[in-house]
Amino acid sequence: MESEIAALSMGMAMSNLQTGISIGMMKKTMESTEQSMELITDMMDNMPSPDGKGNLLNVRV
Repeated sequence: MESEIAALSMGMAMSNLQTGISIGMMKKTMESTEQSMELITDMMDNMPSPDGKGNLLNVRV
């Protein structure tokens, strides 16, 4: 009985660790994606229009 409780406790601890690692990796991925999207938005903001009159798109409406 005691070994079953210990095994259950170890399993729960491992599960918590794996969940924490997964959440940490997801946060890093989301931050990286957000930075990439900011760079793309800035690039679009600075893209000139084909006729040379202003910018192509107003992406921050």
